Amino acid sequence: MNIQVKTAVASHLSDAQELIALGHSKLAIREINYAKAILFKHPDTTKDVGEDELDAICHNVDNQFH
Repeated sequence: MNIQVKTAVASHLSDAQELIALGHSKLAIREINYAKAILFKHPDTTKDVGEDELDAICHNVDNQFH
């Protein structure tokens, strides 16, 4: 399934907001890093991207910080 880049970024930023509200700053930072990585890879936020690619981008972010 494909999703617009801007929707994926907004979703991760919304998750970050919720995590901040719950006091989980490290997890919020991870979500923000996901959003940044997606934007760096796909600067045109109107394009669609596959969920598998989004998962791979997030997985790469996780590998950089562990």
